[in-house]
Amino acid sequence: MQVLGEICENLSLSQQISDDDLERVKRNFLNLQTETITALMDAFEITWQKTCSRRQLEIVKKLLLDEMTSRGQMENDAYCQSLALDIAAGNGNLTRVKQLCEPHLNQPLARNNSVRYGLAIPVVRASNAGHKKVTDYLYYNHYKRTLPLVLENDNDVYWATCLLLDAIFYGFLDIALDIIKHLPSVAVTKHARQRLPIYKFIAVKPDLFRSHCNFGFWRHLIYSCIRVSENPRPNRDNRLFCMTLPQSLLKWFGIKQTYDLKKRHSQAQKLLKQMCTSLRDIMAKNEIRWKETVYEALLEAAKSGNRDFFIEIIKCNSQLLWILNPTSGRNLFQLAVEFKKEKIFNLIHGLDDRKVTLLRSYDKGNNNILHIAGRLSTPDQLSKISGAALKMQRESQWFKEVESLVSEREVVQKNKDNKTPRQIFEHYHEHLRKEGEEWMKYTATACSFVAALIATVTFQAIFTVPGGIDGTSGSPLILNDLHFRAFIFTDTLAFFASCISVLIFLSILTSRYSFDDFIVSLPRKMILGQSILFISIASMLVAFITSLSASMRHKPALVYPLKPLASFPSLLFLMLQYPLLKEMISSTYGKRLFYRDTKNWLP
Repeated sequence: MQVLGEICENLSLSQQISDDDLERVKRNFLNLQTETITALMDAFEITWQKTCSRRQLEIVKKLLLDEMTSRGQMENDAYCQSLALDIAAGNGNLTRVKQLCEPHLNQPLARNNSVRYGLAIPVVRASNAGHKKVTDYLYYNHYKRTLPLVLENDNDVYWATCLLLDAIFYGFLDIALDIIKHLPSVAVTKHARQRLPIYKFIAVKPDLFRSHCNFGFWRHLIYSCIRVSENPRPNRDNRLFCMTLPQSLLKWFGIKQTYDLKKRHSQAQKLLKQMCTSLRDIMAKNEIRWKETVYEALLEAAKSGNRDFFIEIIKCNSQLLWILNPTSGRNLFQLAVEFKKEKIFNLIHGLDDRKVTLLRSYDKGNNNILHIAGRLSTPDQLSKISGAALKMQRESQWFKEVESLVSEREVVQKNKDNKTPRQIFEHYHEHLRKEGEEWMKYTATACSFVAALIATVTFQAIFTVPGGIDGTSGSPLILNDLHFRAFIFTDTLAFFASCISVLIFLSILTSRYSFDDFIVSLPRKMILGQSILFISIASMLVAFITSLSASMRHKPALVYPLKPLASFPSLLFLMLQYPLLKEMISSTYGKRLFYRDTKNWLP
């Protein structure tokens, strides 16, 4: 009841704050008791919280701060100012943050009253909400010069760790670099209140590094031409290049996005190298605290496919190659096969004789690496591939690649359940094989129906001569017309192309659909059938427009507006079918999924 009475007493002030009525708030405020400054406006907010969250800057700066200072309420003033700064930083209001911090410019806010009153440090509050500008302002004006002082207090080490995590998560890598430079031990030390170590956090973010990005030709060309400056200011070449093009063109061509991405990759690589340098120093001191953190991070890197992180950590100590997952007893490359991370698995070709031992090791279930490859991929991996047939193709490619690396003994070796790798593969993939068979048959049936329809139409059209036939000789009246000759050629091409595509789709329908057929045989037939079907459709449309031109040869102006329409259906077919066709061609004939680089990547 007391709380309810307090809320009712302050209803008028609450409404005035919501209306941003400075004069009425000032008159009302002077009549209130001192304790009302921190009194409840409603069930969840006090006066300061409501004022700051409503973004009433004038009330915050001109009224509350000034009045509280004039009354000499230093303790309340310190609390209210800390609360105001906390809310302003969380809201990302840079103007309000600057005004609240002006009296404390170049002073360490990490040691202010925020922690004393149970609030988060303002820069951490801003970074946790992802506000780049506020985070930069608070860090470089209030924290950078005094960062080593946070080691004096255990709570401040926790806040420094939180800031580092947020900086990495949101891409504020310049701040992360500066923190690691001043506090290198923070990356390895896990605070009691910290849920995720820094190394493990970076291990599960492969998107920070270049190896995770698969660029097309144009994006790769831009990426290779851009030079990123080490200092915060762009180098002269990039600055002049950016000045010569409008900002809209830079965005449209993807140049600005690619520059930002390359800068992020460069900073992430530099951050990783600094962390590895501090890790080597800790290893040299023979300290134990790094082992658990680094072991967990390295296992997560193998699971997430973080190639750059994996290489840099292994370079610190090559003995880390032999660590095992405590749950399954699998080594790093077995984990890469389990989670289908080809960028990690491809690194095994760059090892020396150690790769033989790694390939021949067994887990706790007596499974070798081929048994592990025979199991079905995780749902998140399969969801990245369209079509059950392509999923089955990817699974078969993995099994065949691992099978080519192991000896004959591993191929026939039985696990704890008395099953060979091939039996494991067929058991776990039978359902996917049936789905791929249904998908292939459904697609082939639909395409063969279209191809048969085109064959019927073009067969009939060849005997319906445009312009009529000479009654005496029986030859077409427009035999010498170029449009008529083009009609004969394109109609014949459409007929034979559709017949060939029908035969190809029929061969798909009558295939055995074995596991190995999904690697090359079935995708090749589907690629060939759809490509020839596209030729058939395009030829049929050209045949139609040339026949129309031959019939309307005396009034060609009527045909000219219709010619662009002939390309629309073929372009529509190409747009709708090209993504699937491109993925099929890429997975069957394109860049290899497994790159056997035998160059030794270990020092």
